[in-house]
Amino acid sequence: MIGHLGLYQDSDADQPEKKLHLESFSGDDVEAFIEASRAWAQRLPEKDRTWLKLAKGTPVVAPEGHTAAQMQMASASSPISAADLLVPKKLLDDLPADRKIQVPASPTRKARTWYRLENLLHDADNNLLDGWVCEEIGVTPWVSPWAWEGYDVIIDYSRPKHLMASFLSAVDRFTEAQRERYRAIAEKDDKGPMKSRLYAIIDRNRDGKMTATELQAALKLPAYAQSISQMILYKESEWFQQPKIWDALDELLGHSGSTPHLNWLAEKQRIAELGWWRDVAEKVGLPSWGSAYHFHPFGILGNFANPVNGMLNCKICGATLKLTNDFLSEICGNEVNPLFISAMVDAAKHLFKKYGLDSCEQITHLLAQAKKETGGFVHFRESLNYSRRTYTAAKLYRLSPTVINAGFSRKGLSFSSEEEKLAWIDQHLIGNDVAYGLHCYGNSEKPGKDFRGRGLIHLTHYETYKKCAKDTGLPIDSNPELLEKDFAVAIETALWFWKARRISAIAEDPTLNGDAGVTAVTRPINIGLAGLSDRQKYKRDITEKFTANFDSRCKRND
Repeated sequence: MIGHLGLYQDSDADQPEKKLHLESFSGDDVEAFIEASRAWAQRLPEKDRTWLKLAKGTPVVAPEGHTAAQMQMASASSPISAADLLVPKKLLDDLPADRKIQVPASPTRKARTWYRLENLLHDADNNLLDGWVCEEIGVTPWVSPWAWEGYDVIIDYSRPKHLMASFLSAVDRFTEAQRERYRAIAEKDDKGPMKSRLYAIIDRNRDGKMTATELQAALKLPAYAQSISQMILYKESEWFQQPKIWDALDELLGHSGSTPHLNWLAEKQRIAELGWWRDVAEKVGLPSWGSAYHFHPFGILGNFANPVNGMLNCKICGATLKLTNDFLSEICGNEVNPLFISAMVDAAKHLFKKYGLDSCEQITHLLAQAKKETGGFVHFRESLNYSRRTYTAAKLYRLSPTVINAGFSRKGLSFSSEEEKLAWIDQHLIGNDVAYGLHCYGNSEKPGKDFRGRGLIHLTHYETYKKCAKDTGLPIDSNPELLEKDFAVAIETALWFWKARRISAIAEDPTLNGDAGVTAVTRPINIGLAGLSDRQKYKRDITEKFTANFDSRCKRND
């Protein structure tokens, strides 16, 4: 693996940019190694087979109202997955109890386990599926990372001139005459083994082009993203500098002796200076002919990484999603409790993956929303102290008629006139945080407790607390104050809310950019869009800092 972190300036750029160049490759006989590795994997014990293979055609049974027997019957008529997907054992083990159903063996059937999986498998129309899938002992295979399941070696002999001709044709930079003249060169790349594999995955409308929208859509589907990461490309390295390879682009780029292309000449000179392969090949055991097997760095890391080590990478761009103290301190400010920052670092390591926060966009959206909800990561409890300097009884009632009336109903209070009702509000609720909380957010099942907004993203109302407690095992339905006093609880309940409300799909929607994306994410959190301009500003600021810290390549919300 080689990497370089620093400034890089493209030939047509005005200023250099911070870039990370990372490659993972091997000059050894990878095909022979994989063959031997697969044979060895067959002899490994069951405990070392840590990936469940859900093959193409796996039924995904709708999640509502099924017993295991009913789900088995419903399988035949359920949507089926459109691609293979390997699911890590750790993810399945960490599912909440209500998302796993174990069925013991019977005289006619082997033991089975049903797992409720959300947004992992997709159907033939590329719609993500939410439902139950069945693992049956001896039927649904478990595989070892050393089996290299799904990996293919692709041998590609195309040259830069083929790639350039293909690119210029795809972006309509050719005239019709040029397109016809260079068609055979472009097709060497377009119809080559690498592009053929990618087209099969990405080119949904089969028009022979891969657009940015199609690429983003494919990478949002875990099975396709996984398949792309399993490509091993045997190809000549760009660091094996051969002048004739780059001179072959002169005509395509409009360079000749009579009409020199000065930027291209400078770029070729820079390429020559960066060509290090010949200088080190013999010393480090690289092949002298310059070809090697290239791996997706994060794909191979994900295949072999121990899932308990906290490593999490963006499923879209591959950026590391392990939050750091320095980054969080940068976005939090001086008033934030250092223990909160430590709790966030720990949550990124142990909880983000559990709750499906696995993209740059999700995390930056979450942090922006949380910053507004908590007044800058400081206040984890909603203030309900509406003072007389600002509020009259009538104004307070107009602010929250639904919850105030719910309190009247729960207490069995009724009034003969609007004036009598407002007088009661004035006497009991104005300027009284505790009384307002108990009146509006109390519950007869838990007397003396109020279920106002609390947490990193404020949970509100007893039913929400109760559902969260059931799903997470956190006793917040009986002790709601945990959300304001225990940072770990405040964070995990926010992650639960994020997943339960399916905000991840909104945050990652490629059609929702900039402020429009923040508006869409805000609605399930605050239906009234309170503080929207702050949330939008925080998203822009946090995205900028996140990108600088973690080299994110996801879409920007500028």
